[in-house]
Amino acid sequence: MHPARPLVTLKCKLGELDSLCHLRPTGDAHVRLMIELLDSVKPGGRLLPALVRAAVSLASSGQTLWLDTTWLTAASPLAGQPGGVFEYLDDMIESALLEELGFMADGLPGLVPVIADDAPDDVLRRVRLLVEHKERDLVIRFGRPPPASELVSRIRSIMRLTGTRVGRVHVVLDVGFVEEVRKPQVATVAEVAAAVHDVLGPGSATVLAGSIPAARTTYATTTRDRPEVFLWREVRRRVGMIGYGDYGVTHPVPKSGENARSPYPYLCYTVPRRTVVLRRRIEKGDLPAERFADLAEELVEREDFAGPDFSWGDRELALCRPSGGRAAGSVSRWVSMATSHHLEHVSRRIPADL
Repeated sequence: MHPARPLVTLKCKLGELDSLCHLRPTGDAHVRLMIELLDSVKPGGRLLPALVRAAVSLASSGQTLWLDTTWLTAASPLAGQPGGVFEYLDDMIESALLEELGFMADGLPGLVPVIADDAPDDVLRRVRLLVEHKERDLVIRFGRPPPASELVSRIRSIMRLTGTRVGRVHVVLDVGFVEEVRKPQVATVAEVAAAVHDVLGPGSATVLAGSIPAARTTYATTTRDRPEVFLWREVRRRVGMIGYGDYGVTHPVPKSGENARSPYPYLCYTVPRRTVVLRRRIEKGDLPAERFADLAEELVEREDFAGPDFSWGDRELALCRPSGGRAAGSVSRWVSMATSHHLEHVSRRIPADL
């Protein structure tokens, strides 16, 4: 089992997907990417081609996207595809890889499936077909983990039914939104992580949590702690090697609808152990790009701005200042820049300064 790399979980939306196409080759190898599919992803829409582009971009650096179906409902246009969601997207991505990379794509799987711990047998059978088609990793995502003995039994059952061997299985312990770290929560997560460690080995488990609030209630610039970092450190102190995971620069739970994000210019900018939250009000006659330019100016002048050479997103933010000559008036563009910076931040930082 390889040492656990940080995991960043992103929603399948245009801003997040665009940021993946700008990762630096020196950085993306140090971060795992998990994309949560949403009902807004549909054949003929803009999101599916963007997802495929992101997968191909990562594959050129030898990394495979983890794709998760947690948020898909029965109404999802992907749910009714012949063979199921994973086979449908695997075929699509694999075809794009062959077209883009040629023989260099030989052996690269289109995706790594992420399944719930209570996934029904028909899903497990379809995952087994994927593994038989082309060997790949498998990710099991636990929301509310059962007692340790039941967890171990479930992992072994999933491995047997999917034909996945030790060394190719990862477990994500999804804590969700955390406002503050509590000792009972740490103890519970640590107990489960230790059980995963015993059955799968070190580096097989990741603690996933996020602290970006669901709504922004002020226009004043604020700095928030990132309790997900403290939670991970405490669990790591108790059980040893375990992966860090977060939800990037968005709330863990997606808002309903493809365009559910606030139109007011905002940015969540990751700094060591904290997040700087900036937001601007739009008055009558204001242009979002102009207000975002003011926001970018404030950010770039802060001491904790990482600098324009830190990531693609940081360079774009510097160019979005009033004197920079670049305009950004869409939510997806703002999220893309912030996500780009966050990915680079997580890939570069040591545990003590995450």
